[in-house]
Order: sequence, then C-alpha cells, then structure tokens
Amino acid sequence: MTNAEPVEDRYDDDLPSPTPAPTTPAEWDELIDEWDELRHGYYLGNAPGTVLECAKNLRASVADGTSTPETALWTLGLVLIGPYVIYARPDAAAEAQVLEAMRAVEHALGGVPCSHDAHPCDDMPLTAELENFPSVLKMLAHPEQDAEHEAHLADDELWPDEEGAQSWYEGRMTREIWTCPRNLAGLARAFSD
Repeated sequence: MTNAEPVEDRYDDDLPSPTPAPTTPAEWDELIDEWDELRHGYYLGNAPGTVLECAKNLRASVADGTSTPETALWTLGLVLIGPYVIYARPDAAAEAQVLEAMRAVEHALGGVPCSHDAHPCDDMPLTAELENFPSVLKMLAHPEQDAEHEAHLADDELWPDEEGAQSWYEGRMTREIWTCPRNLAGLARAFSD
C-alpha cells in the first residue's frame, strides 16, 4: 500500500530548514560526494529529503523557462540520485516530484537550438553510465579549472586509442557539451522514460 500523504507533508518534519544551494566548488564537491554515497547505498543522511531537495532546486533553476548556471549540476545530480525514490526505496509521491522536475527541464530546455552534432544523452544508457556522473559533476563544479581541462583534452598523446578520444567521459568531456540545454533536456527525457 502506497502512502497517500503529500510528499511535502511527509518529509517536512524530517528535513532541516532548507539548506542553501552550494556556492563554491568545495561546497559542490561535498554535495556531489553525498549524492554518490546515496547512489551507492551508504549515505547516512536523509536520503529521500536529499533527493527531493535536489528536485526542488532543479525546478527552481528552470522556473522561468530558461536555465541558470547550476541547472546542469542539479539535472545530472537528479539523474544520479533520483532512482533512489523510484527503485531503491520506492515512494510514489517522491517519484512524482522527481519526474515533475525532469519534465520541467525538458519543457524549458528541449526546444533550445544548438550547433552540436551529438550530445552525451544521444548514445548512453543511463543505467550503465551513472558510475561516471560524479566525475562530470565535479568537472562542472570547477569552472576555474576549464583552461587546464581543455588543454588536457587537446593533448593527443593522452588519447592513443580512438575509443578514449571519443568517450563523453574522456576525450570529449567538455563543459559546453554537458551543459548544452539540448543535452540536459535529453537526459531529463531519458530519465522520465
């Protein structure tokens, strides 16, 4: 039997006052580590509350029909931890909140034009690739390292085989492609399917 109590009411007592969104790369790193612990099943905090807080922040980041600089982090974070309330600890009300946040991303960003030939969302089964999401999230959380990261990607000696050079997690792991609105909308759509 599913609990019909609204999810906001059920978790309000369990949630501390709203945690401010991370503002520094170090704060994002800490949150990303918590998300990865939750995905692996050994997070000691309020897991449903953490998932719902991510969903709430994601909805807020696309509320005006556009995205904020943090939208990519919230979207990928929810792709990483959203399955907790769908599969690990099924909760219909929490699942509805997660799916609503993903639909908001798809609605806000799905029609934004871009010039990319391909996106990570085009050819990755999400269930097989979640292991690599924390590294993408940490790359996105550190814009100050972009120049060093781009130089690293351009070093042909680091990519002796075509597979590594063509991997979304290795040779093609750029901020531009991962934060592309079409990629975020595609990930949100794939998550909801």
